[in-house]
Amino acid sequence: MTTLQLEQLDYQRHAIDAVVNAFEGQTPNSFDNSYFTEIQANVSDLSPEQFAQNLIAAAAANGIASEDAHVAAAEPDICVEMETGTGKTLVYIRTAFELHKKHGFTKFIILVPSVAIREGVMSTLKTFGPQLESLYATRLGFFEYDSRDLPAVRDFLSNPLPQIMVMTIQSFTSDEAVVNRPGRDDSVLGLSYLDAIGRTRPIVIMDEPQEGMDTENAKRRLRVRAPGDTDPTPTLNPLVRLRYSATHKPAETRNLVYRLLPREAYNQRLVKKIEVLTVAEKSDEATLKLEIADIQTGTGAPKVKLKAWKLRAAGDYDWKDTAWLKGPEGRRPGDSIEAKTGNPSYRDYHIERIQKSLSDGRWRVKFTNGTELVQGERSGDREGLFRLQLHHLIRRHYQKKLGLDEHDKPLPPLRPGEPAGLVARGIKPLSLVFIDRVASYVEPDGLIRRLFLDELRALAPRYLGRTPTDAELDTMHDGYFARTGGGEFTDSEAAMLKNKAAFDKIIRSRTALLALDEPIEFIFSHSALGVGWDNPNIFNIATLNLSYSDTKKRQEIGRGLRLCRDEHGARVHDAADTPEGREINLLTVIPNETYETFALQYQEQIKEAYGNAAAGSPLRKNEKGRAKKKTVRRRDEVYTSPAFKAFWDKLARRTRYTVAFDEAQLIRRGVEALDALTVPAYRAEIALNRIDHMAADGGFSHAHLGSDTAALSATFAPTDLLEQLSDRTALARPTAFKILCALAPAARRQLLRNPPVWLQHAVAALQHIEREEMLRALTYTPTAEIVPLTSLLESFETFRPVTPTPKRGLYDHAPTDSEIEADFATSADADHFGGCQVVCFLKLPDDYVIPIPGHAEGYRPDWGVVLEQTSLAEGEPERFQFVVETKGTDLIDDARALTGDEQFKIRCAKKHFAALGVEAAFVAPVKSWRSFLEKTGLS
Repeated sequence: MTTLQLEQLDYQRHAIDAVVNAFEGQTPNSFDNSYFTEIQANVSDLSPEQFAQNLIAAAAANGIASEDAHVAAAEPDICVEMETGTGKTLVYIRTAFELHKKHGFTKFIILVPSVAIREGVMSTLKTFGPQLESLYATRLGFFEYDSRDLPAVRDFLSNPLPQIMVMTIQSFTSDEAVVNRPGRDDSVLGLSYLDAIGRTRPIVIMDEPQEGMDTENAKRRLRVRAPGDTDPTPTLNPLVRLRYSATHKPAETRNLVYRLLPREAYNQRLVKKIEVLTVAEKSDEATLKLEIADIQTGTGAPKVKLKAWKLRAAGDYDWKDTAWLKGPEGRRPGDSIEAKTGNPSYRDYHIERIQKSLSDGRWRVKFTNGTELVQGERSGDREGLFRLQLHHLIRRHYQKKLGLDEHDKPLPPLRPGEPAGLVARGIKPLSLVFIDRVASYVEPDGLIRRLFLDELRALAPRYLGRTPTDAELDTMHDGYFARTGGGEFTDSEAAMLKNKAAFDKIIRSRTALLALDEPIEFIFSHSALGVGWDNPNIFNIATLNLSYSDTKKRQEIGRGLRLCRDEHGARVHDAADTPEGREINLLTVIPNETYETFALQYQEQIKEAYGNAAAGSPLRKNEKGRAKKKTVRRRDEVYTSPAFKAFWDKLARRTRYTVAFDEAQLIRRGVEALDALTVPAYRAEIALNRIDHMAADGGFSHAHLGSDTAALSATFAPTDLLEQLSDRTALARPTAFKILCALAPAARRQLLRNPPVWLQHAVAALQHIEREEMLRALTYTPTAEIVPLTSLLESFETFRPVTPTPKRGLYDHAPTDSEIEADFATSADADHFGGCQVVCFLKLPDDYVIPIPGHAEGYRPDWGVVLEQTSLAEGEPERFQFVVETKGTDLIDDARALTGDEQFKIRCAKKHFAALGVEAAFVAPVKSWRSFLEKTGLS
C-alpha cells in the first residue's frame, strides 16, 4: 500500500503561523485553568485590542494590508485563502497540532459541507496521523461525529487530552437533529449536546464555509454567545472560527491573515500547470449547432431566441443570438432559421412548436424536419463530439504515461538517464471523466461506455504493443455514482452526498489508486467526484456534458491540481529549468467547448472571486492534441554584439555563500533588545455606558460616562521560556539560555508582569535580530562557474503571454507574467528616454539562479538591461549594465506588496552582485520603467 509522505513546505508553514500567531500573548491553557465541571474547555485571556493587533501583524507578515485583511476583532473569525490543490486540509490539521503545542488548546471541530469532504478529512487524518504524532511528539485523538455514538461526544467534552471531532454542517443545523434535542436522559449538565459542546469553546475549523455554512440558520448555530444572549437556539459557541477556502465570499471575509492566489501557486510550481485541449471544430459554421438562448412568454404564443451561426456581411460567421422567433400562426409557417441567420446549413429548419415540458419543466423547440432542441442542450453531432473528447483523452493519457510527443514519437530525455514517461518514473497516471447522465456509462449499451470502449479498443494496441482482451479493457476503467435507497444508480448529487458507502472505494482507497499494479486508469463520475475529492495523480480531465458551462471551471480544474506522487507516496516536483510542455506535473482539461469560451468563463470566475482576472492560473491552449505555443526567436544582431557579450561576461558568474554567525554579537544584541522590552501589567478595564435611547427594532444608542483600569492578580500557567524561545526563533538552546541568564533584574520583572505577552515581544525582537545578523554575516564569493551563453537558445517555445520586443530585446518577444512586466518590456523596447538609450535587454532565463540561505530553489531576478548615456562633452558614450526585479512597489520595506521572503531574497541578491564587483547593477524592486530610471539616476 502506498503511504503518502509528509512534507515541510514553506508556504504551508506561513499559513499555519498566521493562525497560531493570532493568539500571541495569551496564557497557555492547562488543566488548572481550563477544566470546569465535567468540561475541558479552551480559554483565552486576550483582549480584543491584543487580538486585533495580532491579526494585523499576521496579515502584514504575509503581505496583506490591514484594509485588505478587514480586521474586525469583535468577530471571532480568521480567514485563510489557499488555492485548490495546495494542501489546505493538511494545513488546518497541522494548525490544530500547533495551537495545542504552543497555546495548549485541546478542543477542535472540523466542520465540512458534505460527506465527501468529511471522508477526505478522515482519510487525511488516518494517513498523516502517525507522522504528525511523531513530528509533534503528541497525539490528537480524532473521530467522526455520529449521532448513534454519543459516548464519543461525552468523552470529547471531558477528556483533557486534545481532541478533533469531524462533523458535517447538516448534522446539527436541523432542530430535529439528535445533538440539538434538550432533556435527554444522557445529557451533560442538563444541556442539549450541542450546547454542552459549546461549553468547551471549541476552535471550529470550517472547510469551504461558502458551501452552506453561511446561511442564517447555520450562523445562529455557529454564533458566540455574548452576555445577554437569550436566543434558545443551541450553538457551538466557538472560541474562534477558522475559515479555510480557495475563495471566501466577500461579505464573509474578515480577519484575512493568509492568501495564496491561483497565479502565485501556479508560478511557484505548487500546483500542476494547466493546458486546455479543445476538440471543437474551428470551421463548425457548417454544422447544425443550435441552442435555446432565451424564452419570452406573455399573453400571446411563446417566442424563442436561438444561438446559431449567423452569416456576416464580410462573408464569415458569428455564433450569436437570433432575433425573437415564432412558431406557426394560422396559415403562416413558423420562422425559418435559414432566413433569420443567412446560413444555408439551416435550410430545413422551420419552427413547428415551442412548448414547455410538464415532466422536467424544460422548454423544447421542435422543427419541421423532426429535430427537437431541449433547453440547456445543444443540437449537433453530440456523439461525434463525445467521441473526439474521449479519443484525445485516451491519447493524452498514454502520451504522458509512456513519454510520447503529440505525434506519438518518444520524447528525448531532458537529462542523462532520466526517463520521459510517468510510469518509468514510478508514477501511476489517472484520467477523470465527468458525465451528466449516469445511464450513459452504467448501462451496457450506454452512449459514453460504448464510445469509450470503442476508442480504447482502437487506440490501446498502438500504445501497449499488443491487442488487449475485452476483460483487460474492463479492468482499466471504473465509475463512481450515487445510488438511491433501492440501490438504483441516480443522477442526483444530493443522493450521493448522503450515501457514505458510495465514497468508501474512492476516498478510503484513494492511495491504492497510485499503485502501479492497480489496473484502474480511467475514472468516470457524475457528481461523486466534485468538490471534496481529488487525487494527486489525476493528469487528465474531460467533461462530457450536454450543456456547456455545467460545472464551475475552477471546480473542474481543482480535481487535478495537486502535484503528483510516485508509487512510494513521495511528492514529485519539476526541476526549475524544466522546459514548458515537458513538465511531469501537467494537467490536461478537455472541455466540451472552445478554449476561448472555457478561458473566458474561468477568468470571469477569478474576477468575481478576487476582483482581477490576472489572479488566476495561466491556461495553455492545446487544439486537437497539438499545443498552441508561441515561438520566441533570438535576435542574433544583439546576441553577437560586444555590448551584450560584455554584459553577460560581467553578470553571468555564479557565486557561493557562507554564513558565519558571531554568537557573542547575537547574544549581546539579544540581551539589549530584551532588556528594553516593556510589558503592560495584567489589568482590567472598567467602563460605564448609559443607554439613552432604544428603538423599536431593538437597536439603541448610548453615552460613555467614563472608564478606569485596575490591576489584577493572576496565576499564569508554567512556561518553559528556554524551550519556547529556542523553538520559536531557531536559536540553539545554549544560545537562548545565555540570553535569558544575562537579562537585567528590571527585564525579569517585566517578564513576570505578563509572561505570555513578554514572550511574544521577545520572540519578535530576536527573530528581527537573527535576520539582520544573517544578512550582516552573509558573504558571497564568485566561483569559476558561469551561466553559459549557450543557455540563451536560438529560439524557444512558450505557453506564457509574450510582449513584442523587436527593437531592443535579445528576443523578438519577452515572456511576461504580469501587466507590470509587460509594461516594463514595452517601455524598455522604445528607442530613447531623455539622454538614455537602451542598447539591449532580456528576460533572464530560468537557470539564472542566485543561491539564497534557507531557500533551496534560490532566487531568479526578472530582467537584464544595458543602457547607454551620451555625455554633453565629446567622447564615447557611457554604458551601464543592470539586473532588475519588477514588483508592485518601489519600496523594499513595503510589507503590503512584498512578503518577508521576497524582501530577504532581494537583500541577499544585492550582496551577490556586490561580490561580482558591480554594486549598482542590481535594482530592486521597481514597479515601472520610469521608477527604474529614477532609481538609477538616468531619467
